[in-house]
Amino acid sequence: MNHTSRTIVAVFTLALVSACSTYTGDSLLRLSEQPSNYNQNRIISKAKDGVTDILDSLGVSDETKTSFAKIAPKNIIRDSEPLKLTHIDNQLVVAGGDTNIAFATNSIIISTGALHISRSGNNIVVCGSDVDISHDGSLGNGSLVISKGKTKIGHAKNTLIYAINGVEISHARNVRAFNTRERKTSWGHINNNLVKPLFHEETAPNKSLQPTGSAGG
Repeated sequence: MNHTSRTIVAVFTLALVSACSTYTGDSLLRLSEQPSNYNQNRIISKAKDGVTDILDSLGVSDETKTSFAKIAPKNIIRDSEPLKLTHIDNQLVVAGGDTNIAFATNSIIISTGALHISRSGNNIVVCGSDVDISHDGSLGNGSLVISKGKTKIGHAKNTLIYAINGVEISHARNVRAFNTRERKTSWGHINNNLVKPLFHEETAPNKSLQPTGSAGG
């Protein structure tokens, strides 16, 4: 087999493996596609299982896992239209559009559209678009924020970031990033770790996750 043939076979095999792979981030975002009569306890269980898989793949400490494992949604808020909420705590939000939340704590938030939170603490966020948070970690522990778009946070404390289109934070204190190539801060420093992709689109040939350096102040 000549070099060209071997290259074609290798590319084809990689594409086949990628197509058959399951990406936890994509799976969680697809929960918004479940019909309204789908069992709510089953959705909560799937969301919690997905969070467990993500925490395992990120390789975070047992202490961090334990903190997020305490998030136990009591009920679900679901909508396929833009969603605006004042305060959520110990809830699962599954939104099929843009989401705006004033205060969010101890919750799992899944939004296919853009997400804005004014004050956030100890949440698991999985977003199919951009994320904008004014303060994270001001209401208890920091959150895990996962975004297929770009993430912007004013003040972040003990926050974990996974943003494939980059993150911008004004004040970053003890913030870690995963598969986040572009990282900008006005104050503070963000280290980036390369881990197993959570979204299929990260495997595209033009997606390079090699870090380009961190900004610090």
